[in-house]
Amino acid sequence: MTSDLLTHMMSRFGPTLGGQDLYSALGFKTYGAFHRRRQLGEVGVHIFKLPGRRGWFARTDEVARWLEEQSGKSSDRSTELRS
Repeated sequence: MTSDLLTHMMSRFGPTLGGQDLYSALGFKTYGAFHRRRQLGEVGVHIFKLPGRRGWFARTDEVARWLEEQSGKSSDRSTELRS
């Protein structure tokens, strides 16, 4: 996948996202909201721990792909609503 979104995210965050960058990119306003969805297994992307680091991480390319998929779904819904 090569897209403007992926290029922008990779240049800004590098190969992994963590902390506030991660939960904000996924659309969560607070860590608490992210944490609740993580416990339910409803984050949207694969998240993981890194040795010697605190918190949760995700691959930047997976987050970018997920965001593009979500925006496509909302476009589909908008088209359906206009019909």
